[in-house]
Amino acid sequence: MENRSQRLALITNIIQNEDVESQSNLLEKLREHGCEVTQATLSRDLKLLKIFRRFTNDGRYLYALQGPSAPEPGMMKAASSAEGFLSMEFAGNLAVIRTVPAFAQPISQAIDDMNMPSVISTIAGNDTILLVIRNGFSEVNVMQDFENYFPEFASKIHS
Repeated sequence: MENRSQRLALITNIIQNEDVESQSNLLEKLREHGCEVTQATLSRDLKLLKIFRRFTNDGRYLYALQGPSAPEPGMMKAASSAEGFLSMEFAGNLAVIRTVPAFAQPISQAIDDMNMPSVISTIAGNDTILLVIRNGFSEVNVMQDFENYFPEFASKIHS
C-alpha cells in the first residue's frame, strides 16, 4: 500500500463490504489486499475512521462505520427503534440512557444527528449514553423533543 489515504480507503471498503469480527480478522483481510500494517497503526486508523463494533441480529459483533455510510441499511433503523433503547433517567442537566449492549453508539449518533433544541450532545459507551441538556431547557423539554423526534422512546423515559 503506497500511502495512508489508500489504506484508509481500503479499510473503509472492507468494512462496508465484508463481515469483519476483529482487528486480527481485518489485518488478515488487509494482507490479502497487499497491505501490511501493524496492530497499533490499525487501531489508530479505526479510531480515525470512527469504526466501532456493533451487535448483529445473529449474535455476532461486526465492525461498522458511524454516520451515513454505515454498511447495513437496517442498522440505524434498529438503533433508532425502541428495541435497543431501555430507559432514560434525569439528573440535573444530564440524562443517562441505558441501552441493549452495543446499541449505545448508534443510538447516540441518531440523537446527535437530530440536533434537538434541548440537547447539546451525547457521549456513548457500550450500553450507556450520557446526554447533556442545553442551559435553559428542562426535563420536560427533553421529553417533548424525544416525543417529537423519537416517539418510540417516549414510554421509556422517567423524570
